[in-house]
Amino acid sequence: MASASRAGGRGRAAGARLCRAAIACVALVGVRGGASFGGDEADGVALARRALESAPEVARDAGGPLRVVLLADAKDHGPAGNGQHDYPLWQARWAELFGKGVMVAEGWPAEEQFADADVIVAYCYLKWDGGRIGQMRRYLDGGGGLVLLHSATWTKPGPSGEVAELVGVGGFQLFRHGPVRLDVAAADHPICLGLPAAVTLENDETYWPPTPMAARVTVLATSVEEKGARGSTPRAAQPMLWCYPLGKGRVFGCVPGHLAKTFDDPLFRVLLFRGIAWAAGGSVFRLDRLVLEGTR
Repeated sequence: MASASRAGGRGRAAGARLCRAAIACVALVGVRGGASFGGDEADGVALARRALESAPEVARDAGGPLRVVLLADAKDHGPAGNGQHDYPLWQARWAELFGKGVMVAEGWPAEEQFADADVIVAYCYLKWDGGRIGQMRRYLDGGGGLVLLHSATWTKPGPSGEVAELVGVGGFQLFRHGPVRLDVAAADHPICLGLPAAVTLENDETYWPPTPMAARVTVLATSVEEKGARGSTPRAAQPMLWCYPLGKGRVFGCVPGHLAKTFDDPLFRVLLFRGIAWAAGGSVFRLDRLVLEGTR
């Protein structure tokens, strides 16, 4: 029943055709250079609009409403109002944004949510064990989608090869707060269609190095990292956003997202909503309409 329920929402064959059309359009898009979220808000919106307009028109409204699970937990960084790891705030805002078809969960999805969801979007630390890994693998093998935002990419209780085989990256060891430059590493991927070559977050948090990273991962964007709060590595580009197929399912991972205000930045939202749509299957652009809604 779960596979049958999700099949109608995905339309994977149609999605594949739309993705190929999007890739074909990349050569026509001339948006390069860098963009800063923190500098000029109007410029960020203009660049986001340009990225949205680059999507094939036939693909923008393709597919029906998605069944989305927004997975969060209690806030775990500092006092209320500081905007750090504010999972309940994110969940409430995005539940309103998605509207019909949205489900919410705390800590881990219920069995019936695994059965019904097109895509699970997790923004909180996930405590992996054998049972949870098996449950998530069955969900992905059946065609489900999974999105990991910020702390959900930092594996608990620690980096794991088994988790890497499940979601593409098994965790990280170092972190840094401050400006983040995201260099687009897969300009020909539909998720990145029309985006600048680089996007700068005024203030957020990076994790690195991937410990480990699975072979089939497609890295979408990187950040050059070296010195972290608790150690360092040789200066190198580290993966910050990626996508990863598993069975009939798909996983989209995104390291930035430490601060609530990051989720309001227009270019970051292009990446997020397209990543969610990619993980769910069907048109990568079906959620583009949400990018500029409800920003603060």
